[in-house]
Amino acid sequence: MSARVDPKWFRTPTGQYPVGPPTASTDQFFDLAADLLCIAGIDGYFKVVNQAWCETLGYEDGELLQRPFVDFVHPDDRRATHDATSRVANGSKLVHFRNRYRCKNGTYKWLAWSASPALSDGSIYAVARDVTNEVVSEVTVQEHCDAQRTRVLGVMSENAVRPVFQPIVNISTLQVGGYEALSRFDLASGAGGTPEQWFAAAAEAGLRAQLEIHAIRKAVAYAYQLPPAAFLSLNASPETLLREDFSRMVEELHGECLIVEVTEHSAVEDYEPLQRAINRLRGHGVRLAIDDAGAGFASLKHIVHLLPEFIKLDLFLVRNIHEDPVKRAVVAGMLGVAQQIGGKVIAEGVETADELRVLRELGVEWVQGYYFGRPGPLLAPSAQVPAHSRPRD
Repeated sequence: MSARVDPKWFRTPTGQYPVGPPTASTDQFFDLAADLLCIAGIDGYFKVVNQAWCETLGYEDGELLQRPFVDFVHPDDRRATHDATSRVANGSKLVHFRNRYRCKNGTYKWLAWSASPALSDGSIYAVARDVTNEVVSEVTVQEHCDAQRTRVLGVMSENAVRPVFQPIVNISTLQVGGYEALSRFDLASGAGGTPEQWFAAAAEAGLRAQLEIHAIRKAVAYAYQLPPAAFLSLNASPETLLREDFSRMVEELHGECLIVEVTEHSAVEDYEPLQRAINRLRGHGVRLAIDDAGAGFASLKHIVHLLPEFIKLDLFLVRNIHEDPVKRAVVAGMLGVAQQIGGKVIAEGVETADELRVLRELGVEWVQGYYFGRPGPLLAPSAQVPAHSRPRD
């Protein structure tokens, strides 16, 4: 039962601010409530507590009422608890306040408080909720983010991000028209991880844009090795596109040879700032591509709002397209969208001659994949793909 039976518990040792016994209806409410309900006084004592207090903290009936409530608060939280109580006593409402309360067994539990302003008789009506598991989870997440941040900052400081380049080929002439810059991570410690895992770790640590810009700087350092008229395609998230340091870096380069691929990892809530950033880049000759089109809803929204010069088909649509009429229909639809906005389609993930044949028949103009070359260093280009990739007579 809740700590309300003995009338002496309804007043402080000095007899100040007495609170009368509850009615039968409030009795039932207190007994059934899962949250920790209480009436306290501005003198620092509980007057009434419900059964949930005993069940959560392990005290017997009445123990919590016989000592100032701050005695049960963790020493590191007492000053904040005093301040919060003073604000409530002075007429302020308390919401989202947390402190630690000592259990009967000596451990502590985190409580989240809400309280109404003190009444004229000094009574404070408050409710607390045990949020110990939530706090532990928050701490675990924060520790994970801190560890990821240390890893990502380490890989950048160790100069362990290595750019590699994959050719993008004109499907009609089989000439290499440009290269997509990708990243590989080479740690001296031997710790591995795919690029996707590293960029995901950076996102968890709030460093995705910084890692992307670091990788882009590494890639553009090799731009001088590109053949004449070849373009360099760089991957950037919407977050990175909005950064001033990214815009300044790109504006210092020869924009006509650059394509920025907007990655599909996150949805964009407000397109206006992104459109302004892209228009600024286009003013310097930079062209836009939407990456992984068809992989999710965000990429379709990007196409509608940003009107890219290139639509890059997700490799899922390309894989075994010669065996799947639905995939062929989707690609044909993407080609129609590209035609309407004055853009071109790049098919990623081409690995077989059959896939290449079907893409050519559909009217795709640019292709990319292992069939033409794996990501690697920029070599002295021959301007043409290997012989095995050329169409058969």
